[in-house]
Amino acid sequence: MEVFRRSDDALTGRTFHYRLHPIDLAESKSFHPDLGVRTRLDRLLATGGFPEAYLHPSDAGRLLNDRLDFVLREDLRDLSRTNALRSLELLIDLLRERVGRQVNYSHLAQDLSVSGPTVKNWIELLERLYVVFLVPPYYKDLARSIRKEPKIYFYDCSAPFEDGGYRLENLVACGLLKYCHFYHDTKGAGLKLWYFRDRENHEVDFVVTEGARVKWCIEVKTDTDNLHPSLLYLSKKVHPEESFQLVRRLDQPKEIDGVRIVPLPEWLEGLFT
Repeated sequence: MEVFRRSDDALTGRTFHYRLHPIDLAESKSFHPDLGVRTRLDRLLATGGFPEAYLHPSDAGRLLNDRLDFVLREDLRDLSRTNALRSLELLIDLLRERVGRQVNYSHLAQDLSVSGPTVKNWIELLERLYVVFLVPPYYKDLARSIRKEPKIYFYDCSAPFEDGGYRLENLVACGLLKYCHFYHDTKGAGLKLWYFRDRENHEVDFVVTEGARVKWCIEVKTDTDNLHPSLLYLSKKVHPEESFQLVRRLDQPKEIDGVRIVPLPEWLEGLFT
């Protein structure tokens, strides 16, 4: 619907559009109020947030494959007007291997034996079809952000082949993007999602801005409660409202130099509550 929406529609200016995301951690409680937040987190990581897969875990893998196959053989084929279905299929697989990493169009083009602009166009189509989303690097100079390589994530957090830290990072990315979209679509708030990386190899998973102001700096960890040095560096550099290190397995929250180290499941569930 988004791809084929026409700007000259007779209702333009009299309608509001809302983006519908997969089930998040807070919503999962309405489906399974008897399950604890950490159990529901494990379920989302295994099945993704598409309702049919989440409610029927044994079918999740098949449903994901069917969904990607439909996008490949119907939507992408029609929109790109190409018969290079094998290359498109390989591109999706390559992206599933690169979740949470920077997208290098030239490298992908070499792997697929196509041009860089072709790869970029295909990925833009996947974005418009809500299969993947790109997170740009954060710079105060917007032009620099546009020129630098973005990181890639899937709307289905179970899509990454790697089922450890990068899948967890994808889940958090989905939650943060949903948060940004929700407040933009319902209140007009200028929330945007970024990541941070500089020439000195300081890297932080996510930065959320509201207008020109940095709202959150966020680092995602599986089990370490040692403060991530790059998160502390960035916090002192940009002075966000709050900085969080989200840890999947954490018994005791703490705060170090203004950075809050908190349990990831509870924090993510509280985004919309």
